[in-house]
Amino acid sequence: MPQKSVGDRALQEKTTSGQAQRAHVRAHLANERTFLAWIRTALGILAFGFLLVRWVALVPANSAGAAWLYSGKIRTVGEILMAGAVILIVLAAVRFAVIRYQISREIYRPTATLDFLAVAFLLVVIGILFFYCRCSGPGF
Repeated sequence: MPQKSVGDRALQEKTTSGQAQRAHVRAHLANERTFLAWIRTALGILAFGFLLVRWVALVPANSAGAAWLYSGKIRTVGEILMAGAVILIVLAAVRFAVIRYQISREIYRPTATLDFLAVAFLLVVIGILFFYCRCSGPGF
């Protein structure tokens, strides 16, 4: 088997180093895309909560179902959604920072702990909203 020249070995090391750096950059970009997806989700929830809080101003007082709207229940639902969105943004930021640190130190091991925590939190908020709306009388 012919021996590789110094130039061939240098080219191979440079190629390997370049591939490793590209993989490192891809990992950071994937982390950033995931962070932005969580933020986009939280902003959607926040906007919906804000819409519910402001809904009272948009619905005439004499329309069907207005009694339920004006009783303050819809505002409470919107406030719960808005608070949940803020907490989701905080969880997303923590997840992003932790994974960024791990990728930078090359100690990243895939874990879904914060993802499951965020999903569990959303399910709890949805459950609270469901039971609140269900047990508080006519409306939804």
